[in-house]
Amino acid sequence: MAIITISRLTGSGGREIATATAQALKFRFIDRSAMDVVIDQQFPVRTEQLSRIKKDRKVYDEMVRSAIAEIAALQNVVILGIGAQFLFARVAASLHVQIVAPLPYRTARVMRLANVDRAAAEKIIEDRDRDKEASVTTLYAKDWRDPAHYALVLNIDHFSNEISVEIIVKAAQAKGIEATAVELPPQLREDILTAKLDVAQLADLEPAEGKLPEFAHPSEREFARVMDFYRIKWQYEPKTFPIEWDENRNVVKAFTPDFYLPDLDLFIELTTMKQSLVTKKNRKVRLLREMYPGVNIKILYERDYKNLIFKYGLTDGEDDNKGNGDHAA
Repeated sequence: MAIITISRLTGSGGREIATATAQALKFRFIDRSAMDVVIDQQFPVRTEQLSRIKKDRKVYDEMVRSAIAEIAALQNVVILGIGAQFLFARVAASLHVQIVAPLPYRTARVMRLANVDRAAAEKIIEDRDRDKEASVTTLYAKDWRDPAHYALVLNIDHFSNEISVEIIVKAAQAKGIEATAVELPPQLREDILTAKLDVAQLADLEPAEGKLPEFAHPSEREFARVMDFYRIKWQYEPKTFPIEWDENRNVVKAFTPDFYLPDLDLFIELTTMKQSLVTKKNRKVRLLREMYPGVNIKILYERDYKNLIFKYGLTDGEDDNKGNGDHAA
């Protein structure tokens, strides 16, 4: 899978170049107008739920980033705008492109396409570029105009659209991004999960009870139901990690995280216990991270979990204070 992000100055013709690049490579094209479709594929929320969620800008932005990241991990994509160059900045299988042009070129183009005079065209350019700057700064605290964020910067005053597309295609092929697996950074994988949990809080979730294993605690069953609702694959306690040995190298203590989410390569440990036991569990997670640095694990604390479960009525009223130990041998 491969990711090409294209950012452009207003009036530079970046949209036409992005769509033509996607067509030339047979990649999926994603822009802001396609967000509802992309979100619908990753978040099973009804139209009225999405309208409500959009009112919470922070959660909606999380949804957008999460949905784009999950699509990009599964398909070859060309993404126009949306700050995707920062979302996938650390993904090796990506190429980040910026399309620029001098202001006179952009002004003349906007005048022609929008059928407006020079003053109106300059205002359109100023307003739209300012909106992009505000959006990217809010989401990523980055300067989207800085060429250092891009592997390729094309000044369209010097190239036709066709040549620009050819340059991007050849750059992608030379970098070998299509032959490189998309590995989402651990923090981005955690962000995807966080977004899904936040959306669960704003949506009227009614997950169907399916065939579930014997869980040690009701909170684990409810978490599994939420994962099923979102079509997130999960495994319950699939692996135990030794974390302490005696002098004869016999395992004396081990740690079994509650869940593993294979698509996110992320272990989840739920904790709804009192603080003294949480401290003990944190120590074991810290040991696991030190001894197994390649393992990604996230703890969901009581405050996070109760927001998800109780606020939106997913619990069946069972006692939440029994069980849910740390599954340590």
